[in-house]
Amino acid sequence: MSNRTILRTETLLRRLSDGKFHSGESLANELEISRTAVWKLIQKIESWQVEIYSVRGRGYQIPGGLDLLDQPSLQTHIEQNNVLFKKVIVLSSIDSTADFLARDWKKLAGVGRVCIAEHQSAGRGRKGRPWISPFGANLYFSVGVELPLGLSALGGLSLAVGISLCRTLNRFADNQVKIKWPNDLLVDDKKLAGILVEASGDTTDNSFLNIGVGINWNMQLDQGEAIDQPWVNLKDYVPDTLSRNQILESILIELDKALREYLQGGFTKIVDAWPELSAMYRRAVTIHLPKGLVQGKEVGIESNGALRLETENGIQIFHSGEVSLRKRNEAKH
Repeated sequence: MSNRTILRTETLLRRLSDGKFHSGESLANELEISRTAVWKLIQKIESWQVEIYSVRGRGYQIPGGLDLLDQPSLQTHIEQNNVLFKKVIVLSSIDSTADFLARDWKKLAGVGRVCIAEHQSAGRGRKGRPWISPFGANLYFSVGVELPLGLSALGGLSLAVGISLCRTLNRFADNQVKIKWPNDLLVDDKKLAGILVEASGDTTDNSFLNIGVGINWNMQLDQGEAIDQPWVNLKDYVPDTLSRNQILESILIELDKALREYLQGGFTKIVDAWPELSAMYRRAVTIHLPKGLVQGKEVGIESNGALRLETENGIQIFHSGEVSLRKRNEAKH
């Protein structure tokens, strides 16, 4: 879409976000386009899995309205807290927030960025799996930041991010959120969120981190029917007054603290916190490997983030990126 079309689409979304009916004529006048052009924008928004009522004589309505992300508020919040990432970018729709940051990193002159989207057309998780991203239903964001660490020093960073996110959400969700190695957050053994950390750079010099996060917020059953595993919405576990903006503000501040602590060699605290926050600690699990399965009991993590599994042959160590963790008898997904 052209920049003008993007601006008009965002204006239309803000107008319809109140959940009230707005006539095609009033919308056309505000946007300075024809009613036919309004209808085409409505079609584009509907393609993002937004339900819009069209009633003759009344106009268009998004039933229940939308809780849109507030870029100025988020920007002010991070500026007041002096975090590592200095700029917040909020987009109505993008292929992938992670890909957006990866494409634009060089021209951003190394300044940390947060890219947040209401909708992703090609959101992705670990191992390239698609991430279902209906408009305004969840939280999709990526943080791009340069750290004075080489790639060889980043072992366990994704777990540090996961622990930070888990602790932040537990402040609102009554400590019901757990982490499943290596990159999922669960509530009652159902998926709540996923984390994808990608890094580029030199093995011993500075590295660019692209930290992607997706959190189910208030997704409808029909929107998530393509998800091939049990899932939950965060909104069902937090106070009704809490907004997506408030959640994001807290996550970004705590993520900044976690990264700064990691820079100071703070992964030991992550290892110590694992038994309390792990969804699978001391439980029977199956590790799925390219060459077969290994069964045992999860007994912790190593200082580099690797998983420790107690098996019939003793303690075995598994590294992130090589395995997937499943409970015994759990269907693969």
